[in-house]
Amino acid sequence: MKKITSIYKLIPAAALTLAIAGQTACTKNFESFNTNPNELTDSLLKYDYKYVGAFIPGMLTSIYSTVDWQYQLQQNLNADIYSGFMGIPTPFNSGKNNSNYFMMDWNNWVFKVPYDNIMSGWKLVQERGAKTRPDLFAVATIVKVTAMHRVTDVFGPIPYSKFGAGGFSTPYDSQESVYNAFFTELDQAIASLTTFDKTNPGGKAQLKPFDLVYGGEYANWIRLANSLKLRLAMRLAYIKPTLAKQKAEEAVANEYGVFTSNAQNATVHSGNGITVSNSLYVISQEYNDIRMGATMESFLKGYNDPRLPKYFRASALAGGGFKGVRNGIDIKVKTDYETFSPLNIERSTPIRVMSASEMFFLRAEGAIRGWDMKGTAKTLYEEGIRTSFAQFDAGDASAYIANGTAKPATYTDPVNADNNVTAADSYLSTMTIAWNEGDGFEKKLERILTQKWISLFPDGQEAWTEFRRTGYPKLWPVVVNLSGGTVTGFINRLPFPPDEYKNNKDETTKAAALLGGLDNPGTKLWWQRP
Repeated sequence: MKKITSIYKLIPAAALTLAIAGQTACTKNFESFNTNPNELTDSLLKYDYKYVGAFIPGMLTSIYSTVDWQYQLQQNLNADIYSGFMGIPTPFNSGKNNSNYFMMDWNNWVFKVPYDNIMSGWKLVQERGAKTRPDLFAVATIVKVTAMHRVTDVFGPIPYSKFGAGGFSTPYDSQESVYNAFFTELDQAIASLTTFDKTNPGGKAQLKPFDLVYGGEYANWIRLANSLKLRLAMRLAYIKPTLAKQKAEEAVANEYGVFTSNAQNATVHSGNGITVSNSLYVISQEYNDIRMGATMESFLKGYNDPRLPKYFRASALAGGGFKGVRNGIDIKVKTDYETFSPLNIERSTPIRVMSASEMFFLRAEGAIRGWDMKGTAKTLYEEGIRTSFAQFDAGDASAYIANGTAKPATYTDPVNADNNVTAADSYLSTMTIAWNEGDGFEKKLERILTQKWISLFPDGQEAWTEFRRTGYPKLWPVVVNLSGGTVTGFINRLPFPPDEYKNNKDETTKAAALLGGLDNPGTKLWWQRP
């Protein structure tokens, strides 16, 4: 990777060729489009607002990379497994890898994908359209925050405010500064789009050619910004509770509000001549490198959850059924575990960015904290379950919601009994489903976070983040910990990328001081629960 300050110069050819030529794929062809952007005249680019909007599709398809191997390194071999959603059957690096906290160089791609494709694209939209096309700039800013909050929630401090400012290196901002910037940017984008939506009833046509999420519906982009604001506000519940309450209540009270139905969900999907491919399909069905997580098996089987066959496919084990792989175990050969349950995802499955069910669970948590979330915790919690069931076509949720006895199940590993989880293990959750108003705050919080965790599948990034923020739901520790003593219990973050120490060394070294601890996977992030 080049210096961060020069990365954005690599992007225009890819984005502009994509928009003008109407290619059938997006980011997976970026490298083949490495041509001189000056060959395209500004007069041509301004046709149908491509001069500004051409960069938005490439940004959208890089929130989660649609290049299969990139997504595998960007998220699947870290957050997806740390969340408990998934487990790996493959003994990468002779069994010493991220799954058992032996940190690989894979985290270069957690950093590289968003800086190459999100920050760079946003910088060009800013330069070309911040004043002339404030609506497109606002959408690009929402996409930027959607992507970059995931990056800071992996590393902590990141280069942000000084990105693209010139020079030979780029300073990092503290995570607190980055979050403050997020709120400012979202508030500005919400105000800008609200004005545009009310004064330009025909404006949809100007965004639609570049919009792979809402087809140009500005109102839904405002709801996405509010929903993202609520998510980020809740992130600060333990570190900045007053600010968290303020921003959460603003998001819910906004005239457009947050998501309240699945029709408003944000997903990146094919359109406008661009084919969006879901990389989880290839990683699961073709690479055979990811399987159902054992923790997910425990919760879904124990609750007799009808979402189980919606999330996963039956295993190829004798007798079939659903079987998950426990993380951080000693895997000798791939054939031992690749017969376990793959993901039930197709190549064409839209890539989910954010859903209404999450908003109901966030509001339920806000309600038990005493915030004005426009509903009671019980009502919002139960609506979150119903909305998730509807999202996955899992039937009527009434009996599930009323179930006050079902608990997560024990786990048996048919390959190695050392990986079993029994009722005697303290980390096996005993949480039930039915709401009980008489429970204390902590039990209510665990109940909300447990159902929220289930509903977030397959977004392991957000699930891992919420576990780190709250400690819920109860996940299982790794069996084999190869962190060299830097991680006790659960991993908290990824170390800064090796390429950053090579190409942005001085600033990356300074950034370590912003962590308040060492640059290792055991150091907590700023917003984590004490």
